Amino acid sequence: MLDHALESAFVAFLGADSAFADVHLFTGHEDEEHQLPAVTTSSKSESLAGSAAVFRADVTLLIESEAHDSEPDDHAALVEKVRAWLANKAAVVAVINAGNQVRLYGYAFTGSSLDVDGKRFCTSLTLKAGYGVP
Repeated sequence: MLDHALESAFVAFLGADSAFADVHLFTGHEDEEHQLPAVTTSSKSESLAGSAAVFRADVTLLIESEAHDSEPDDHAALVEKVRAWLANKAAVVAVINAGNQVRLYGYAFTGSSLDVDGKRFCTSLTLKAGYGVP
């Protein structure tokens, strides 16, 4: 349940930015066919020291673009938009915390990867996040 709240908070913040108006946003818990371009946010949490209030999460933002309808540069531009959005940590934390779904303490990039198959360009950005219940 908290994983979904964390994912939903990231998706809501992305959705509030007009730069992502043409991008479909999903959480990892939604079971529907994705339309591209898309950003899917998923997370896996564990409690810290057995706490029921403080957690550490691996958060993945999966950015996908249709290979037949877009160029690699278009996909790279979308990835850079997401990275620029995440780089403003203070704003991300403030807006997510204002939503009262979770209390985000902070996050850090842990990696990224690029994949291309016959149908789509796919970039995965991973974060470590610390959060708790509001």
